[in-house]
Amino acid sequence: MAELLIAVDFDGTITMRDTLHVIVDAHGRPGVWDELEPALRAGEITVEQAMEQQFATVTAPHDQVIDLVLSHAGVRDGFPELVAWAEANDHRLVVMSAGFRCVIDEVLDGLGAGHLEVVANDAVFTHDGCTLVWSEDRGDPCEICGRRCKRHAIHERFDGDRLVYVGDGISDRCASLLADVVFARAGLAEWLDEEGVGYIPYGDFHDVLRWLKNDPDVAEAA
Repeated sequence: MAELLIAVDFDGTITMRDTLHVIVDAHGRPGVWDELEPALRAGEITVEQAMEQQFATVTAPHDQVIDLVLSHAGVRDGFPELVAWAEANDHRLVVMSAGFRCVIDEVLDGLGAGHLEVVANDAVFTHDGCTLVWSEDRGDPCEICGRRCKRHAIHERFDGDRLVYVGDGISDRCASLLADVVFARAGLAEWLDEEGVGYIPYGDFHDVLRWLKNDPDVAEAA
């Protein structure tokens, strides 16, 4: 059994730029997320509703979308090293995202990490429009946010291991509250500050790996 369950967000965490924003800015209506975000942060609309509105105007085929993401989203330094360390020490690393499996798989393949378990939604991109495909691995509505969020996926995979969560945004909020150790940046860090919840800031995955290697509990377990 793995000593750690390491749950890592994708957009804005593994990638430098949120791939959803990259796609919409290029092939949809730029700026739509900025219009939606205040209502999303206030809880007036859900993440799913915001995504549906974002992608309602996207018209581009799959290959064009993937080429765009691979050339413009970027990858945060140190992720392959974190994956290698986790696997060498029998820790379980799962990518958990509110984004799209078809995009995530392509990025992970390019990093030599295409074998990782991924929990995500998906999308079908065509010249005529984009269809969002919601994951079946979302369970019942969350007791905190009232949505079908990442907490269910973590509960399904958590078996008494020590939970590490790495994220940056709104979709990471509820899941991060389950973790023994949270690495946060950007919007997630701001929200945790507001809630008075402790976390470890990070710039890249070298920061995450450095902390985990020096954590007495992890070192003792290894």
